Amino acid sequence: MEYRSEFAGDPLVVDIEGVLTFDDHERFRELATAIADAGAATVVLDLSGLTMIDSAGIGMLIMTNDRAAKRGKTLRLRGLKGQVAKVVELSRIEQLIPID
Repeated sequence: MEYRSEFAGDPLVVDIEGVLTFDDHERFRELATAIADAGAATVVLDLSGLTMIDSAGIGMLIMTNDRAAKRGKTLRLRGLKGQVAKVVELSRIEQLIPID
């Protein structure tokens, strides 16, 4: 998993690329902390560059949403396609995190 953002502006947009699996949990935890500490009230995770996600990746998105909500932030997802869109749909994550 790779991600890019300048961590400035509102909404804050974070582009995530590659695969998001359990192997990425340490790096994703760093990203979740940066999102929670960012000054933006809304954070958009752009997953259009993500080619694969597993159940651990879904869990990381939910954890990030929880951490953001505790700081009064709104997390949103966008750019879902292919396998990522299917897994997100099956997980019903849209009940917790809005999808654009």
